[in-house]
Amino acid sequence: MSEVRYPYMPEGCVFRFVGEDHPLMLAAARARAECAGDRLFPVGAVLARDGVVLARAGNGYDRGEGFVHVCPRVVLECPSGTGYELCDFHDAAGHAEPMLIAAARGQGRDPSGADVYLYGHWWCCEPCWSVMREAGVRDVYLVQDAHELFTRERVYAQTLQSRVKRAYIAGAYTNNNALATDKPVHIAFGAVCAGLGCQAVILFRDQEENKKPQEARDVKRVYQWSEDELRACDVLIADVSHPSLGAGGELALARIFEKPIVLVSKNGSLVSNFALGNPNVVYHLVYDDVETACRQLKNVLRQL
Repeated sequence: MSEVRYPYMPEGCVFRFVGEDHPLMLAAARARAECAGDRLFPVGAVLARDGVVLARAGNGYDRGEGFVHVCPRVVLECPSGTGYELCDFHDAAGHAEPMLIAAARGQGRDPSGADVYLYGHWWCCEPCWSVMREAGVRDVYLVQDAHELFTRERVYAQTLQSRVKRAYIAGAYTNNNALATDKPVHIAFGAVCAGLGCQAVILFRDQEENKKPQEARDVKRVYQWSEDELRACDVLIADVSHPSLGAGGELALARIFEKPIVLVSKNGSLVSNFALGNPNVVYHLVYDDVETACRQLKNVLRQL
């Protein structure tokens, strides 16, 4: 393993290695699956002494596998090593190693002289090494061939797979002067969803009652259709480029139904603070052209 060139390694420090089937590495793998809040690049760690687990943690601030986070760096396709200022979720404080030391101390466990078993990554950054060395950690163990198993490309190939099966696409359809130009955009969003194996529900296209003149609509049926579709969807994609009472209501329902929300707006649009502040908003995509919007929307959905 001496030929591996690590981005950072403190003087006098080395990694030690065990197989994936080692009991303590299996424990670190379970910590990765259960504790890591970073679905994009999950990492798990355990602190052990004499073969006994003292504490465990995952990166992503230990928020667990159910936490939804969309990384702007992935959405914007930032080159490796750039754009870190866009996403504080990946700051060193939320890495598995500092979280592990904090967890141990929080449980009254002394990390001094204990070992760290790390599953999901192939090196440790400078802040993480500093925390572990200050805590008196003895050795840091990685999986054999971790530098090949956990490259960003290999991990992303597994994690950048959308789990969204049904998306509700909403927009301003009643009092929108730009509706003629918005409809093709939403159809394009639907095509993005289809390309990911996701069924897109688009109100103006799929709601039969909405195709009738306003005065002939069964308004209660219109509302119930929208509510039922929102309840059944995995994500709400809401175009908030133009004010809309209906879209605002759909945003509120998505909050009630605990659905993740992706806001989309044209660059220069004035978007309501109420919409922006909805706690279920996982990303606000601001675009200049449809091609860019579709590419970035795909990058968002791949993280859900």
